[in-house]
Amino acid sequence: MNTSPETRFSLIGQLSDPDNVEAWNEFAQLYQPMIFRIARRRGLQHADAAEVTQEALTRVAKAVEDWDPDHSKGTFRGWLYRITRNITIDFLRKAGRQPINLNALSSSPINEFPDPSEEKSAEFRVEYQKQVFSWAAKRIQGEFNANTWQAFWRTAVEGDSVSQTATELNMSAGAIYVARSRVMKRLGEEVRKRSDESMEVYS
Repeated sequence: MNTSPETRFSLIGQLSDPDNVEAWNEFAQLYQPMIFRIARRRGLQHADAAEVTQEALTRVAKAVEDWDPDHSKGTFRGWLYRITRNITIDFLRKAGRQPINLNALSSSPINEFPDPSEEKSAEFRVEYQKQVFSWAAKRIQGEFNANTWQAFWRTAVEGDSVSQTATELNMSAGAIYVARSRVMKRLGEEVRKRSDESMEVYS
């Protein structure tokens, strides 16, 4: 695996150029859905969660040029987590969803939001891993024919049995295993490509 700084920091480094549409699109594909889902879990309506998400991405765009992985405290994902948390808390306060004393109600949406010091919180990490999988799957699906992809998706993701999938796709069980192995290998390569830049370095 290539773990050179040039490879691992490439996506975040490219974000310092506001005109790099490809890098920003990829960044949004990875992070926008997870920020939105986390905001929704804090009780925000769809439109409010979308507003929080857009504000988080806007703040990243304004500040990412100053992000330095060698000198900044914490990780990139932790930094993004704090931005998301702070915007959500501000939104809840302004909407009158919470009293100013954040410790007043232990079951409040704000108090359910882990402290920024817990930047490796399970929720944020799991959401990121799910998003990277979804991102990678969409990127590679077109490389395989429909039966190969279905053999992988149904047995590895949806949990269908190999025998049932083989019957319904008119394939042998051996062909299902081969197809699944091919897709999983390729998927692993694509996930590691992004993991090198985000999950390992910034987690």
